[in-house]
Amino acid sequence: MTVPKETPEGFLKHAQEFWAAADLVLKEAEELSLPGYFLLGRSVELSLKAFLLHKGIPISELRKKRYGHNLRALLAEARAKGIERFVELEPIDAGVIYLLSYDYEAKRLEYRITKGSYALPLLPETRGIARRLAFELKPERK
Repeated sequence: MTVPKETPEGFLKHAQEFWAAADLVLKEAEELSLPGYFLLGRSVELSLKAFLLHKGIPISELRKKRYGHNLRALLAEARAKGIERFVELEPIDAGVIYLLSYDYEAKRLEYRITKGSYALPLLPETRGIARRLAFELKPERK
């Protein structure tokens, strides 16, 4: 059996699907939706990993703890590799991603903390950066 190779295009497609799923969940939510934030976080993660794959970082490296689900580390590496030449990042975007990373990386969006508090970025800004990364990021082909 042949295992398909991970590609930047495949990761971006998956990022778009997670964004679309988040959009559906959030349209129906009557209050704060941790699953919606989780889906947006996963979309951001996959978009950043798509860019880093395109820039030559192997998937085996992206799976290691250094990157893993750490949106801050993924964004820092993507910025170092020039992501802003491919998608516009507003000054607030890094703060949104950093704040989202706190609960996302700790799996607190997947496993609810009863009576716990969350530090989540504003939803419109979170949706905006997740959408731009998933749909506007078009790295040139090698």
